[in-house]
Amino acid sequence: MRDKIQNFGRALSAMVMPNIGAFIAWGLITALFIPSGWFPNEHLAKLVSPMLTYMLPLLIGYTAGHNVAGVRGGVIGTIATAGVIVGTDVPMFIGAMIMGPLAGWLISKFDKAVEGKIRAGFEMLVNNFSLGILGMILAIIGYLTIGDAISWITKLFESGIVYLKDQNLLPLVSIFIEPAKVMFLNNAINHGILTPLGTVQVQEFGESIIFFLESNPGPGFGMLMAYWIFGKGPAKSSAPGAVLIQFIGGIHEIYYPYVLSRPLLIIPMILGASSSIFFLTLVHAGLVGPISPGSIISVILMAPKGKTLLLVLAVLIAATVTFVTSALIIRRSSKESDTLPENRFKPKYKVAAEAAAKAQQTAKIRLVVFSCDAGMGSSALGATRFRKRIEPLGLDVKVTNSSVNSIPADADVVVCQEGLASRAKGNAPNVRIVSIKNFLEDPALDALYDEFAALKTDTSAKDKVEITTPNSAPSSQILSLNSIKVGATAADKWEAITEAGNLLVKGGYVAMDYVDGMIEREKITTTYLGMGIAIPHGTESAKREVLHTGISVVQYPEGVDFDGEMAYLVIGIAGVGDEHLELLAKVSEALEDEQVLELLKTTDDATEIYDVLNA
Repeated sequence: MRDKIQNFGRALSAMVMPNIGAFIAWGLITALFIPSGWFPNEHLAKLVSPMLTYMLPLLIGYTAGHNVAGVRGGVIGTIATAGVIVGTDVPMFIGAMIMGPLAGWLISKFDKAVEGKIRAGFEMLVNNFSLGILGMILAIIGYLTIGDAISWITKLFESGIVYLKDQNLLPLVSIFIEPAKVMFLNNAINHGILTPLGTVQVQEFGESIIFFLESNPGPGFGMLMAYWIFGKGPAKSSAPGAVLIQFIGGIHEIYYPYVLSRPLLIIPMILGASSSIFFLTLVHAGLVGPISPGSIISVILMAPKGKTLLLVLAVLIAATVTFVTSALIIRRSSKESDTLPENRFKPKYKVAAEAAAKAQQTAKIRLVVFSCDAGMGSSALGATRFRKRIEPLGLDVKVTNSSVNSIPADADVVVCQEGLASRAKGNAPNVRIVSIKNFLEDPALDALYDEFAALKTDTSAKDKVEITTPNSAPSSQILSLNSIKVGATAADKWEAITEAGNLLVKGGYVAMDYVDGMIEREKITTTYLGMGIAIPHGTESAKREVLHTGISVVQYPEGVDFDGEMAYLVIGIAGVGDEHLELLAKVSEALEDEQVLELLKTTDDATEIYDVLNA
């Protein structure tokens, strides 16, 4: 059940989060130029309504459709969203979140149904008119029916928020929001639910307290300050850095492990958040736009004119209440094991021994990925800190960050917080997962560092780091030596195509299902080019299985029959988006020289093929 909720929340968040910059732009224009803004300007204030009514919902509709079916999904999602926008006078954020994915799903089903059934030369005609006709139908349906329904639902939600606010019951929402945050549902709640609702409310009232419900930096600040003053061990020593990152940087994920280490701390978090919400309901204050990240700086920037001090005071109230109540809990316990979720510290000699034992495996690591829910906050922080930590070792290891749902295929190690470990394992089943409690200071990070440090004094292991492993092709490397095979034999073209596809899989360029797409593409029409060259590649729908743009090369000295033509070089191609077109052009240029082509067909050294095509 929890996984289903998380998946639904991530889907909502994925529609809105990429467009948060647009929401902030609209919020700033609102705060500055409306009649009650900082610099009232009747001319510039005309931007507010069109951006709210058209730009923001259309962006959401495009993003939602694109998430399901790529660019075609984004375009039809925009068309469908336009229908619900015109069909009502309420900003259609919820309508966009419904029509966008629905339109993307519909066009993807249509594309799959007609795949391989369209005559050559009619593909563009079918693609354009199918998108246009289906988009028209969805826009009309949205205009006639869905717009009114969504308008009613939106007003119902808004009325509910207003009722809770009028009855001074709004602070109770903290009972649900604060526990959900530490379970890493923060982005789903904020960007998937609260931001659209708050944006609608701003249109009527000029500001909304809804923007403050999840993003309030006060509770986290107060709890971390209590750890800093009254905590012990690693929690106390890491708290000062966490305070700065959370309160100024706005990365709330940094404090979740501290709460999870002592579950009773969720009570101070709820009390702190609800107290600040209660204060804002009394003084009738809110924000003019979303605060993302949840920094005190964002709060100040998004405060309406004349209410900046009230918003800052609300943050301080939350921090004070949380600090006092957290201190009572933290001081009661004197056990070192309570300072972080587990006392997993190991003697130094044991860590060193384990690091030495893992040196051979560590030598093969080329890419370390720090992952968090959104891939923009705590993971970026962790990656930056660890990158700087290992830089003096001089190893050829790349450290980067990503969302837990977009882990690069060529990752060797994924570092994530414990609450996300199962999701990371599901998205990268063959990758080593390092589960941590805290991005600032954690025994598991120390152990990983010790593994790399052991390589510094191990010359043979150091040499191994310089070698690209077969299953780890950097995303920027279109062709690796491990994706080339010479002297091969094949019974028929299907076996040859499968071999080229398997090399793409082995090189980390595509998922296994892409090979099936290459077979399906060959059934439509031959991929034999002439001059002894075939370039098998996947169907349009198989593009979703492409992880990185790249090629594989299989040389058949005796040739393979491609429908009566002999192919001596079978070049498997995988391109992200339309990158394969440029890739085809580059391959064609490299093979124009007949002497070079003859060399590639006959050489028994894969390095020669690599050098020619890489040049």
